[in-house]
Amino acid sequence: MTLAVIFDSIGFGEWFVLLAVVLVVVGPKRLPSAARTFGQYYAKFRRAAENFKRQLLDMDTEFTRAAQEVEEKPPVEGA
Repeated sequence: MTLAVIFDSIGFGEWFVLLAVVLVVVGPKRLPSAARTFGQYYAKFRRAAENFKRQLLDMDTEFTRAAQEVEEKPPVEGA
């Protein structure tokens, strides 16, 4: 899921209400540090998700390679 999907599904009024609630809950003094912290955690999450995706793709590649090797081997006689 990308941010474009989130931005397209939420209208201007909803963003305004969300930002107002965040401003009231966090406060104007802590808002920049809270946004920075959120950005750092979001970046960590994205890196972890990308790493997981890369591992799944590597496993798929290894599985495909192993399946091709099995198909290429001639059948063993007498088994």
